[in-house]
Amino acid sequence: MKFCGVVVWYNPADDVLNNINSYITEIEKLYIIDNSKDNHNNLLADYKYQNKCEYISLHKNLGLAYALNVGCKKAIKDSFDYVLTMDQDSIFEPTAVSKLKVAAQKDKRYGIICPNVKSIYHDEKTNLDKVAYLKWKKEEFKEIPWTMTSGSLTSLKAYTDVGGFDDDLFIAHIDIDFCIRLKQDNWKILMVGPAVIKQRFGNSKPVRILWKKVHPSFASPVRTYYLFRNQKYLEMKYGKEIHKFIGVDLWKFFVKITLFEKQRLKKYLMMFQGYRDAKANRMGKYRD
Repeated sequence: MKFCGVVVWYNPADDVLNNINSYITEIEKLYIIDNSKDNHNNLLADYKYQNKCEYISLHKNLGLAYALNVGCKKAIKDSFDYVLTMDQDSIFEPTAVSKLKVAAQKDKRYGIICPNVKSIYHDEKTNLDKVAYLKWKKEEFKEIPWTMTSGSLTSLKAYTDVGGFDDDLFIAHIDIDFCIRLKQDNWKILMVGPAVIKQRFGNSKPVRILWKKVHPSFASPVRTYYLFRNQKYLEMKYGKEIHKFIGVDLWKFFVKITLFEKQRLKKYLMMFQGYRDAKANRMGKYRD
């Protein structure tokens, strides 16, 4: 089997190569798709794994789904079997990717082999990164209904069968839509418990309400727009059974915004606009 990777950049920080170092030795090639307006090829100038990287600048932000499709189509053209899809700020713990590759041999109907997720956030009081949670604490292997895009080792046969990622979503819920189509086409998703990826979920951080710990997204107003629009779009596309599939309800976002977040009025307006645009099938990049 041949393994490659696709990472999507957007105005990357100088330390972005440190994250790539956590997985690049486990793959034969890395396609770097840059959604930024400016070119960042200079970051690779002295990179020790430069010969493994193919940098592609899109010259503007065309969305996460579009960028992932560019990388996956390159991988198919270059005859790879599996692609590791990555966010620029995701980082694997040691040996995680090798564990995913071993699991890929288990069953040819696994469309995705994905890692366990350790959510991290920045604590302003201590100025340190802290762990919010580890998603799966005991399971070594578990078949799950959907997983996030970052860290997913995806079969390119499965990718081709379901038609790739939906460009209309632009960002947010791209992974959910892709996994629904995998399930409809009888592909399975396997989570490998000992393979751990560290992931920042935007500005999310834990807060306490009485005895319970919750995780508001603290998303920007525009990100809130995408969350509401795209979930409504998927409800219309697949029916309300989607709630059972993903376990995410928009009213929970509303409650968390109301109780914990700033810019509430602006976010309420963005929720409404997202809902309205989904109903009118106005998709793609947010238009102010």
